[in-house]
Amino acid sequence: MNEQQPDAQPQAPAPEAQRDPVVFAPRITPELREQIEGVRKLTGQTINELGTEALTDWVAKKLGNEDLRSKALAEIDAEEQRLRERRNSITSILGGAASQTAAEVTPTDNNAGPGRRTSRIKKD
Repeated sequence: MNEQQPDAQPQAPAPEAQRDPVVFAPRITPELREQIEGVRKLTGQTINELGTEALTDWVAKKLGNEDLRSKALAEIDAEEQRLRERRNSITSILGGAASQTAAEVTPTDNNAGPGRRTSRIKKD
């Protein structure tokens, strides 16, 4: 039923700026919905605009929390370590040719290189 056509090409993920919006539908109480509708009518904003504004503010507030920022960076570092270990495992299986290619793209200093993303989460 959901089979792909034989000549259909798989789609590569789009860059961040080109990705289509997605639906996010939290469940709320009828009372909150009434309050939202009242404010929405006064402001002239759409439900989508209100939701986007609220979630953007929430994310900014959470990322301003130093403990949460540290936790996020630690998770990024852990994921980078898992990827390095996976690369090393695959390289050991494939042998010398793969290790030369891996050495070209793997930074030798764990605190530098394109994989380090400590500047991605900005503090306001």
